[in-house]
This record gives sequence, C-alpha cells and structure tokens, in this order.
Amino acid sequence: MRLTPLAAILSLAFLAACSAPDKNAAADKSAAGPAATATPSTAEPAVGPDGPASAKIGADQVGKVSPVPAFKGFGEHWSIDIQATGEMNHKVELTWGSGSEKASGTARYNGQPADAPSTLIVLSGELQTKDGAKPMTIEISQKECIDDGDNKHMQSVDVSVDGMDKLSGGCGDLAVY
Repeated sequence: MRLTPLAAILSLAFLAACSAPDKNAAADKSAAGPAATATPSTAEPAVGPDGPASAKIGADQVGKVSPVPAFKGFGEHWSIDIQATGEMNHKVELTWGSGSEKASGTARYNGQPADAPSTLIVLSGELQTKDGAKPMTIEISQKECIDDGDNKHMQSVDVSVDGMDKLSGGCGDLAVY
C-alpha cells in the first residue's frame, strides 16, 4: 500500500470535517428560539448598494442631532456650504456675486417650525459680512431640483440675509446619517 494516496484521503476527510456545518451550533440556535436566528424585519442596512438606507435619525437622536449634518448648495452666482459643529449648531460659508463676495457665519436648527411643512428644514443664525453681523435664514426643502447643467439634486435651498437680495432657486445635496 502506498502512503501518498492514504495521506491524500485522510487530508480530504479532515478538510471535509472542518468545513461541515457545526450541528451543535445549529441545535443551540434552534433551542434559543426563533428570535436568535431570525433577522428583524424592521432592520435596515446602514448603507446599501444605492447609498444610505434612510435619511432619518433615530428616536434617541431627536432634539440632540441636527437633521443637517452637512449640505452643499448653489444657485445662480452663489453657493453655500454648511457643516454641523455639534448639537444643533452649524458653520456656514456663503459665496455670492459670482465669487466676488464671501462670508462665514453660524446657524442653528431650532426644530420644525409649527406652520412649516415637514419637508422644510430651517436654520437661523448670522453671517459675518464686511458690514458686520447680519441675521440669516436658510431654508432647505426636500424637493427635487434640476440645476442649469441638467443634474438632479434631492433638495432645493433659499438663503435670506438682512440687507441682501434673497438668494433663491438653489439646488443642493444634504448629507444623511
């Protein structure tokens, strides 16, 4: 008898035993009940093949986390960049006048206004302009917007700053959790 075929047979038997499902583990799962083996039907993956599964924050985050973690928007001759800085506060960078004017500021999400539709997010704050601090309101609507280059965006944006013409008709993209 040759040892090489015997060693090959024993190696294959060993590999088959190692790759076989553990019957004891399956018995443990079935003994624990269906909750241990079933995947909850309400669970959504954090990120799927098409991006984030949901743009909603968890119930435990309401009142603690802004619905605007980050936003980039633009309109004709203007752009806005918003970054959450913690809690409900945001850093805002606004450029207008075809890039000739730039200012930074802060804005805060104060919750959903009572008379506003649920598709509207309002941030209030002030912009530090060359003429001093000016009150500012940013309105981000959950409505589709097509820019001049025929690119589709999921949000539209309007910016109002005291002493300036309203920057309206902008398109943008809201980051999601």
